[in-house]
Amino acid sequence: MMWGLFKITLGDRFLGSGLGLIWAALSPLMLLGIFCFVFAFVFPGRLPGREGTLPFILWLISGYGPWLSMSEGLSSGTASVVSNSGLIKNISFKSELLPLVGTAIGIIPLLVSFVVLATIQAIGGVAPSPAVLVLPLVVILQLFFIGGLGFFLSALNVFVRDTSLILPSVLTILLFASPIFYPITSYPQALQGVLSFNPFYVLAECYRRPIISGTLPPIWMMAYMGVVAVTTFLAGLAWFRRLKPFFNARM
Repeated sequence: MMWGLFKITLGDRFLGSGLGLIWAALSPLMLLGIFCFVFAFVFPGRLPGREGTLPFILWLISGYGPWLSMSEGLSSGTASVVSNSGLIKNISFKSELLPLVGTAIGIIPLLVSFVVLATIQAIGGVAPSPAVLVLPLVVILQLFFIGGLGFFLSALNVFVRDTSLILPSVLTILLFASPIFYPITSYPQALQGVLSFNPFYVLAECYRRPIISGTLPPIWMMAYMGVVAVTTFLAGLAWFRRLKPFFNARM
């Protein structure tokens, strides 16, 4: 049933557009291209110990691609219950699936960024490291973490519709408050310790280390993210189920 909901949600997202589902890949491609151009050529950034534009572009995409995935999954998950109010009112099914489907939509930008990275590395003659085999585990951690946030925000959005309206602004703040576009060493020393525990940054680093450095993510990052992801998922699910009986009255 979840796969069916995924296809319906994805189809509805681009219903009536001329390019249809092509936008699912074209949109993240455009964003990746814009930010790569801005931060590689207009306001060029550099990495400590690595010179050249190409290494920076690979580093940028390997962090910004997962960010696009997380923000897309969180936005879709937050709007999932309200946008499917007709299903909830007229069909008996587990509405918990809706935020999970919204979270899964975020996998599309992630796959697009992986394809872009693999293409650039292949052109540059860079072979992927065996460390990339850990990436499916990182994806699972992301799905649990964003899914838990999706449970919480989608239920809240039923009662406070401003939630989905303010979310883009909050995500923009989070983007620039997280070391996504810049190395964490670019931030003031006093903030680096705090930022190193930002779950969005930790997830981005868990993607970057295998792709860019060819090394496994630090064990503490994987363990920390595992605890945060599972705790967020279980807490969000409990919150969702607590508010679920009141959904119909507010739609």
